[in-house]
Amino acid sequence: MGDPNYVVHGAGAIGSVLAARLSEAGARVGLVARGLHLGALQDAGLRLSGQTVGTYDLPAAATAHDLEVDEDTVVILAMKSGDTEQAVAAHSDLYADLPIVCSQNGVTNEQLLSEAGYRVYGCTVMVGAAISAPGEVSHSGGELLSIGCWPDGNDEVSERLVADLVAGSMKARTHPHIEANKWGKLVRNLGNAHLALTNLSVQEAICQPSDRWFLADVQEEAANALDAAGIDYEFLGRRTMREQIENLRTEGIWRPQVREDPTVRSYPSTWQDLDARRPTVEVDHFNGTIVRLGEQHGVSTALNRVLRDVCEAAAAALLGPGSETTESLRALAAR
Repeated sequence: MGDPNYVVHGAGAIGSVLAARLSEAGARVGLVARGLHLGALQDAGLRLSGQTVGTYDLPAAATAHDLEVDEDTVVILAMKSGDTEQAVAAHSDLYADLPIVCSQNGVTNEQLLSEAGYRVYGCTVMVGAAISAPGEVSHSGGELLSIGCWPDGNDEVSERLVADLVAGSMKARTHPHIEANKWGKLVRNLGNAHLALTNLSVQEAICQPSDRWFLADVQEEAANALDAAGIDYEFLGRRTMREQIENLRTEGIWRPQVREDPTVRSYPSTWQDLDARRPTVEVDHFNGTIVRLGEQHGVSTALNRVLRDVCEAAAAALLGPGSETTESLRALAAR
């Protein structure tokens, strides 16, 4: 490939951080966005604060048909998983032969596009960010990305994308088994609905024993379902998944997990969706995936089912974060 031309399709919070860092590396970058955020990007540029600081004058449009797309274009998908199929279908004439990098959470995006015949790459994103106002994104922390061909291997595209992200001061790396890596990230995202429903930040997620034990039980359901399905997954962390589950079940109150600025509190995208009163959330691509595995292999996933169903209902009712407690969620699962 020649000089890559990156189209970040779904330039919300995470997509904007990736676009900014690729731009800092000197790469060509175009943005596909929508609504007030798109208008602000076109009028005043992309403004980043927090761990990434700057204003970036990048071409932005509602469709990639209005951006420069050539044979060296690499498409980076960063929209919510529920929007992937429609967005790619609307650009099938442009994207049919181009490499598409799924930087979303879960594994359903890669599975969907692979089955449709697209050239797919996976990207595990360990970055926290939020849109603070139209055209403005706060990068709260994290710079780690793992990238590879789907389901495994690497080639010139993944290696060049990693090189450009590293040149933009991101801690990117190629990964030989990105599918297993993304299954591991999916397990980490199983707690997102719990944080949204109980109004907890990432830093406070496992301070209290009741919250920590709830997450341990949620992850144990996932471990049982994944093992029953024979799915290879790489749990992200120093421990194995089973070791982490046992660690979460220890007694006592833990201090908040603060790595950078102690005043910063970050919230997962599911919390942000409820806080913005968006009518849909991504939890079916996280907890719902585990529920379906459990159904296929006879494994109980009651807590994951409750998290999915209650969070989807809260979004549909336009409820903000904090409509449930850990105790109320357990009671619902017990029914």
